[in-house]
Amino acid sequence: MSITGNVLYGKKWVVCGDSFTNGLEQNAPIPCGAYQGHRSVYPYLIANRNNMEIVPFFEGGRTLAYPPEPGSFRNSLTAPGQPWNYQNIPEDADYITIYLGINDSHHAPHAQSGDGEDITGRIPFGSLEDTTIHSFGGAWNVVLWWLIQNRPKAHIGIIVSNGVETEAYRRMTISAAKKYGLAYLDLNGDGRTPAMIRSVNPDVADFVKEELKRRWAVDYDGTLTGHPNTHPNDAAHLYESYIIEAFLRSI
Repeated sequence: MSITGNVLYGKKWVVCGDSFTNGLEQNAPIPCGAYQGHRSVYPYLIANRNNMEIVPFFEGGRTLAYPPEPGSFRNSLTAPGQPWNYQNIPEDADYITIYLGINDSHHAPHAQSGDGEDITGRIPFGSLEDTTIHSFGGAWNVVLWWLIQNRPKAHIGIIVSNGVETEAYRRMTISAAKKYGLAYLDLNGDGRTPAMIRSVNPDVADFVKEELKRRWAVDYDGTLTGHPNTHPNDAAHLYESYIIEAFLRSI
């Protein structure tokens, strides 16, 4: 059965992301529908509205690139031999979105933070000339070119990560999308999209960025959990779910 005019109805969506996609224990469960009991995060909210099948290639702490010296770290979309490796994306995927970069920036050689995630193994920033999974720029090259060649029927969209440590990660992601002719959605705010939590867009005023964190954070000042936590709260996921849903329909 299909719903006339709804291009998303019944489609298989492979969602690649990190904790800004996976959510946290503080995110409430969805109360009803096919995804009842799942966290109220944007993939399940969108899928619930459109009877979509979610293939979850997302997990807290996930990176795009694979550290050159990983040690025990395997939580990368490009980690060889892991079930969440990008080459395991189903051949019959209708939509594929990649929303990664936060943890790559936490794994940078001189990074200081980590959102409480494992930052074992350092990941160089690299460039879009790299052809290795071991740098952020190189991983974009490897993954996007493989998807274009091997998943030609899928609608591929890049969600430009907010929450990264420096604006260079935002610019690299946009450049990668442009290089491969793919649509992108910038959650840092641009001419088409309002800025969400932890924007790194230099065009957005700092006092606005702080207000967005206060509005959209799970626990902005630490009153609930004892320590500040600026991951997206339920209201943020609901708000951005409509933005991301419109993006999906456009690609």
